[in-house]
Amino acid sequence: MDRMPETTTMLSALLEAGPNGYVSGEELAQQLGVSRVSVWARLQKLQAEGLTCTAVRGRGYRLSAEPTVLHPAVLAAYIRLRQRGKLPGINVIFLPEVDSTNLEAERRLAAGAATPFVVFAARQTAGRGRLGRAWHSAEGGGLYMSFAFQPRLPPARMPKYTLWMALRLCHMLNENYKLPVRVKWPNDLVFEGRKLAGLLTEARIDADLMRDLVCGLGLNVNGDPAKWAGGRSATGAVAAKVAGTLQQVNGGRLLPINAVAADVVLTGKTAFTDFIAGRTEAEFNELWTRYDALRGNPVAVTLMDGTIKGRAAGLDASGALKISLPDGSIRTVQSGDVSLGGYG
Repeated sequence: MDRMPETTTMLSALLEAGPNGYVSGEELAQQLGVSRVSVWARLQKLQAEGLTCTAVRGRGYRLSAEPTVLHPAVLAAYIRLRQRGKLPGINVIFLPEVDSTNLEAERRLAAGAATPFVVFAARQTAGRGRLGRAWHSAEGGGLYMSFAFQPRLPPARMPKYTLWMALRLCHMLNENYKLPVRVKWPNDLVFEGRKLAGLLTEARIDADLMRDLVCGLGLNVNGDPAKWAGGRSATGAVAAKVAGTLQQVNGGRLLPINAVAADVVLTGKTAFTDFIAGRTEAEFNELWTRYDALRGNPVAVTLMDGTIKGRAAGLDASGALKISLPDGSIRTVQSGDVSLGGYG
């Protein structure tokens, strides 16, 4: 993704200075190894790409406004900034449109692409969720992305992976952006009954070894779900009834979508590394206790053979949901649709 390191370096410096700070032309010229005239020319090119830059004599340059949609150069700059100039250890691919980022990741794995990598798309034409459901993926304020890894682990190690990824992402949003989101078993991020994100993990298994692992994420960052119901999109109408956005959680204030995307990339990469290394058990239990959206609440779990009603009672060691039934017994479920307080 970082095919223009000079652009990334320049944007990283401007972003680090903040919306009210300036970077001198001389400092930028030294960082890039070019003349100050070349710095000006490069900033003009950024402006042509839709980035708003301001120049003040005697103070330098600043980025006046960030893009409100995903922008490959700004995303690369945020990743560089978060990593303090170090390489993130994951290849980032950005596509204007794709059928499904999970499908695209699977195609690239089949073609021999090196892992780890993450595929972003500005828009999906056939976004997917759990159980074959469609995912509303209009261009704008959402993140549609898929991580691709090759864990080379026994499949028995993987049942808690999706929950682990959800917990780490939830923790990042709480810590970095002060957004009180929670995790709803088995794969959603929620706030006050509204679905903010969903994860879809798919794997290819050879004999007793997990070969390829693709973890897709749809995250509603900015926007008003009520507007998704217009037009001819059936998925938009459904999403408008149950979904929310981080902007709503943030009191209506826009979030810097490229910064959020960079944090998601780095969180996902480190979460996978820690999972493979077996450094998760204590933190998993701590984060689940903190962010479990279901604990102690009445729930209905829809299974293939019917519906179970009871109270959510945490997880067992494998990550299955425990349901306390009216007769006092406990039943565990490995998968299913959970309804709580009117949402499913």
